Amino acid sequence: MILKRRRRGPVDLPITSMGDIAFLLIIFFMVCSNFAKESNIKYKPPEAKDVDTVRDAGMSVVMDADGKLYLNGQELPEGVESLKTELQEMLKGKTNDVMREVLFKCDLNVTRKVFEPALGAIVAAGGTAVAVGDKRKRD
Repeated sequence: MILKRRRRGPVDLPITSMGDIAFLLIIFFMVCSNFAKESNIKYKPPEAKDVDTVRDAGMSVVMDADGKLYLNGQELPEGVESLKTELQEMLKGKTNDVMREVLFKCDLNVTRKVFEPALGAIVAAGGTAVAVGDKRKRD
């Protein structure tokens, strides 16, 4: 017995909902992504061969070449004095060690005398300083 094949019409895909899904995905990734908070800060990070990668902490402190401090991209006008108080406010109620991590980034040319008080302020506020830097040979 020979059966005749039926001709099928063209298949219609609902493309209009694809645009909605793409738009919602773009919004989702924009909300979840971390835009460059520190894009306006001019600092030259140190370069080292044997540095482990650091995951992005919830808070970041950046010190530029002039010694100015920035907390999450916002300049701290009083410097180290205001860093401690601002961090204490941000760290209230955070008991998890990972949530208390503060990423500290410093310009390559800043000396130890300039950046050590900032590290001390992070620790005094109750945070865990995760520093980005390189090892220099002593003369």
